[in-house]
Amino acid sequence: MCNLRGVMVMAACCGAAAAQSLPVGASRWSSDGYVEYIVGNAPIVVSAGHGGDLLPPTIPDRTYGTLVQDVRTLELAREFGDQLAARFRLRPHVVLFHLGRRKVDVNRDIVEGAQGHPLGVAAYLEFHQAVADARAATLAQWGYGFYFDLHGHGHPENWIELGYSLTGSQLALSDATLSQPTYVNQSTIRSAGSLGVTTFPVLLRGASSLGNWLQIGGYDSVPSPVHPGPGSGNYFSGGFNVDTYGSSDGTPVDAVQIESPITVRSTVTVRRPFLDRVGGWLETFFQGYRGGNPSLGGRVMIAAADRVASETGGVGAFVVTRSGDLSVARLVPLQWRGTATAGVDYPAPPPFASFAPGQAEVRIELRAIDDASAEGDETVECFLAVGNDVGVPNVAGVVIHDDDLAIAQSCQLRFEAAQSGMTLDSSGNARHATLLPAVGGPSLVAGRIGSALQCDGVDDRAHITDFAWGAGGEFSLAFWFRTSDTTGTGTRYLVSHGATAANNRLGIYFDQSTARLRTALIYANDLTDIDVLDVTRDLRDGQWHHYALVATTDRLVRVYIDGQPETAAQFLGDSVNPVGDLVLGARSDAGAGTFANATIDEFQLWPRPLSAVEVALLQQPLGAEAMVYPGAGGDVRLATAVGGASTEGPRQDVKRGLAGASLTAVYRSPNGTLDGGLGLLGGEVFATGAPFSLPSIPWLHMAAPIVVGGPVILAPGGGMWSIPIPPGLAGASLMLQPAAVHPSLPNGGFTLGDGHEIRF
Repeated sequence: MCNLRGVMVMAACCGAAAAQSLPVGASRWSSDGYVEYIVGNAPIVVSAGHGGDLLPPTIPDRTYGTLVQDVRTLELAREFGDQLAARFRLRPHVVLFHLGRRKVDVNRDIVEGAQGHPLGVAAYLEFHQAVADARAATLAQWGYGFYFDLHGHGHPENWIELGYSLTGSQLALSDATLSQPTYVNQSTIRSAGSLGVTTFPVLLRGASSLGNWLQIGGYDSVPSPVHPGPGSGNYFSGGFNVDTYGSSDGTPVDAVQIESPITVRSTVTVRRPFLDRVGGWLETFFQGYRGGNPSLGGRVMIAAADRVASETGGVGAFVVTRSGDLSVARLVPLQWRGTATAGVDYPAPPPFASFAPGQAEVRIELRAIDDASAEGDETVECFLAVGNDVGVPNVAGVVIHDDDLAIAQSCQLRFEAAQSGMTLDSSGNARHATLLPAVGGPSLVAGRIGSALQCDGVDDRAHITDFAWGAGGEFSLAFWFRTSDTTGTGTRYLVSHGATAANNRLGIYFDQSTARLRTALIYANDLTDIDVLDVTRDLRDGQWHHYALVATTDRLVRVYIDGQPETAAQFLGDSVNPVGDLVLGARSDAGAGTFANATIDEFQLWPRPLSAVEVALLQQPLGAEAMVYPGAGGDVRLATAVGGASTEGPRQDVKRGLAGASLTAVYRSPNGTLDGGLGLLGGEVFATGAPFSLPSIPWLHMAAPIVVGGPVILAPGGGMWSIPIPPGLAGASLMLQPAAVHPSLPNGGFTLGDGHEIRF
């Protein structure tokens, strides 16, 4: 232990500097992909070393020591970091070890933990380097900190075991004895216990203790006033990690090893209140023992005020805000990244947000550079650089929408119509879905957007003929679903591709007996545990939910529910290419008990990982934040409606229309400056996604417009045009754009308003 501590201390300054070259909230991965360090700026470090499930054959199993995984502790640590970030408005440092404990145990000395294998030793050292870096950064920024090492136990007492490096026998000693320097200095809370704010036993197991805070919240805990020690019960007193990184060496970073039973870590529903209780105690600890609450004080934060910048002219925007003392000018460093390239896809962004004295908000616009390249949509992310007052959120993203090509997709099923027992693929790859059984199969009903696929839970499903996913292990999949079926047992599949219990498989299904929405993803070379991506809250509530699965090149796979990250896991797989039909509404083999009584809408598959902001945008009905078609800026506006309330641009200027729906358009001069002049409405039908602008008139978004409404004399009510949408237009768009002629206009009497696109 002492040798490792010396190595970590010598490397701490260099390592901490390397960690802080990353913005707060970014992940630093070890080269082997086993250690994930989420960089923080709060005086808090959280780690989980026994929750990993990667079992690579290149590292042999350990031959002695404890080999059991602490299930759901990676989820516990990740969610604890998120909850603490929300509480303190600062992000904790979080270190996650994704390698299985059978291979490496990072809470033992290196001899027992890695057992001499070079790859195991390397992974072990990477974990400890990350924790040491986090601890050093905390000390550098704050001068103090608190370290939580999260574990799980299976003891029958079912209590929370709080380890401070004092044994059960020592906890049986009187408070007077435990107050002696021998025991104070041995503990991992030596620093706080030596401050004299209260007695050491009060901090350890009295009124100020974490155990007391948990006990009051209904979590039986030891040590606490109710359970000063474990007595004859089972108890983990704290291990190698808190011994190494706690304050027993005199450093002002206190630590506790939290051993939790499965009852507080099995699902997100039980984890959240438990973690909230721990976070509440931490606030009181900082206030009482460190002279202040880090949640107080000013913050610098960032958000995307408009998340889409379009090559057709729509402008994205970031807003950087600050609170607290505004009396002085300030430059806040910005870091830019994403799939878009500065200077090519958008103008070079500023390196700083510049605040004048008294200024609380800086708006940074992001304009796309229009080009002829068919690149697909790209992303721009702006991070606030490291600082004690960089708050949460400290990163925001904008999508640059390409007008030359929609996002390249492998498959897109919108379920807007059925023809000859099939629903059509809109991706251009002709991966149409056959509805089965041919008689009495799935029906099309009102969906989240337009129509959706309704499966009856008996024999309904939709088959897409097998296709290759691509060579790599990165992809994204998304769809809407709704179900209220909580009856029976079995596994009710929303999506299935690949043979059951085999490599190269994806299954997304409800386990009816547990209510979990399970994502069983098995790569070509890796039969991974199938429960690592479970969504543990019951989503069978009759409401629409959006599901997204994103697999990245760093082998982190994340499930998003309703646009927010729900759970994540590290995978060993290098590629995934299921064989067999892709099936919606049942398992691929249509086995008994696998049919879902559910509605599915907007199924999409991409051969690349989507960014978090792209996933969030999938939740928006098309038109909420999509392409924009700006006019010349004159006082003529268009409001359109498809079977509902009308909206004006610029952010509501793309809509969807189904055959038979009523399309209405009103064009007017909202400020009245063009009343008395002529108003007219131009229109053109074109293939959705095809280029259409006329370079000689940059505000005209039609190559060959025809007049569909007017000309009329503009009055306060304007002119109106309305038609029922005819059938047979799927895959086409109608562009509508208003124009006005008036002698007061400076360009000779002519102006154009914003265009609106109606996609059929």
